[in-house]
Amino acid sequence: MKPLFSLLLLATVAIGACNNDKKVTHTETSDDGTTTTTTLDVTDLSEGADEITQKMEELKKLAPLTLDQLKALLPEEIAGIKRSSFNANTTMGFALAEADYEKDDDTELKLVVYDCAGEAGSGIFGMSYWTKMNMQQESDDGYTKTVSFRGDKAVESYQKGSNESTLTYVVNDRLLVTLTGRNISADELKSVGENLKMSL
Repeated sequence: MKPLFSLLLLATVAIGACNNDKKVTHTETSDDGTTTTTTLDVTDLSEGADEITQKMEELKKLAPLTLDQLKALLPEEIAGIKRSSFNANTTMGFALAEADYEKDDDTELKLVVYDCAGEAGSGIFGMSYWTKMNMQQESDDGYTKTVSFRGDKAVESYQKGSNESTLTYVVNDRLLVTLTGRNISADELKSVGENLKMSL
């Protein structure tokens, strides 16, 4: 996802500059003339990176979830929409579970859960660092921004062309969860996430 890459690159520059208590703004123009503006609050950013690194070391020592445990994370029904398909595997070196929920031809929901335990999984957890940033990215095509969610932070995105909303957040300092909804609003997606129960 290009917005994620841009944000991580900007964060790296911000940490190197040690601009505590300041905001960094970056504007990028694509080949088609679309302008994307990203604002990142770098206050205490380096301390947050240290916390993520420490947690990654702890996760490396844990055993990844089994396939049955992964499947149990995928509800048979979400927001009244029945699960149409699911997949749980560890073929990439980390544990992953995903499911599709299709209401009709135009409305669907996708749930993806990464188990960040183990050597490979801890690297996935490192990606969750971007969910801890205070940032906002806007373009003609949509936006990506930090939002308050379940007593913590999450990253909310919206793409106008596909009318697609995405919510990314961390559960139990171990699971990286992504909810994507087509023709489902960001508020509806957050409601879905609020009601999702995931216990290990």
